[in-house]
Amino acid sequence: MGKEHVKDIRIEGPKPPSDDFETAIFSAEIGECPGIDLHGLSADSALHELDSFMHQELMRGSEVIKIIHGRGEQVLRRAVHSWLEEQKRLDLVALYRDAQSPGQQNAVTYAALHRLK
Repeated sequence: MGKEHVKDIRIEGPKPPSDDFETAIFSAEIGECPGIDLHGLSADSALHELDSFMHQELMRGSEVIKIIHGRGEQVLRRAVHSWLEEQKRLDLVALYRDAQSPGQQNAVTYAALHRLK
């Protein structure tokens, strides 16, 4: 039996578990992170602005972004969360959740971003 040659195979490591992303969001929530305020915009305008902002922050290497959508009728919150869910399917967003601090609940969403490859 002859020797088999194995090619150098590089396998990317597993993505960090959600806990790592949750830690990043928690750190951002008690500290600082890049943010965008979408108050007063229509859902379409808000999502256009958010798309540009998120891609800019991905290029900068930001780990977490803060999205201020306000409370109101929750129209912007629902639109933002739906859009973020699509970004998860595209592997740009790892995790998102509502702010947990009392003054920001249902008015602010944090999103942990995947690193660009």
